[in-house]
Amino acid sequence: MALTVETIRATEDDDVLFELLSAELQRLLPEELQEDRDRYHAALEKIPRGLRAMAGMHFFEISMTLDDLAWHFGNQNDELDLRETLDGLRELELFEIADRFELAWKIMEPHFEAIRGESIGSENFYEWSKSVGAQQQIEPMNDFIWDHCKKAGDSGLLASWPAYARKYPQRCVVSEADA
Repeated sequence: MALTVETIRATEDDDVLFELLSAELQRLLPEELQEDRDRYHAALEKIPRGLRAMAGMHFFEISMTLDDLAWHFGNQNDELDLRETLDGLRELELFEIADRFELAWKIMEPHFEAIRGESIGSENFYEWSKSVGAQQQIEPMNDFIWDHCKKAGDSGLLASWPAYARKYPQRCVVSEADA
């Protein structure tokens, strides 16, 4: 069943609202769709902009939880995915984080060919990023983002989802005309 504006407005608990938003994303972007990046990006264009923003920044949030900003570009360096992340951060009104993400993208972009190649394994990515000077430039950005996540609590960057949905519920639902 599709998420509605009324459901968003009636859901008082942020954790419950987060689960509802996550379920809606899973419904609209099932795992098998995510495995085919062309189909995934085509589907993203058809979903409400708030949900698209949430989908676009989800992998970035995982990177910031498990690794750091430089590692994110090691794991995700496709232009379409990066654009979705940047646009998603902006749509979710995480402007300062979006600015840092964009700057880090500019720092890492000249190295994408090397990152996409087989010469840099995950076991030495950190050392490689230090050797090209990227890690040192990105460290202050990591600190800023991690500080933001700490202030947001256990949900980190994902805490922006319920706040956004409460502010713009109509941007998080598929209208009946679209269904």
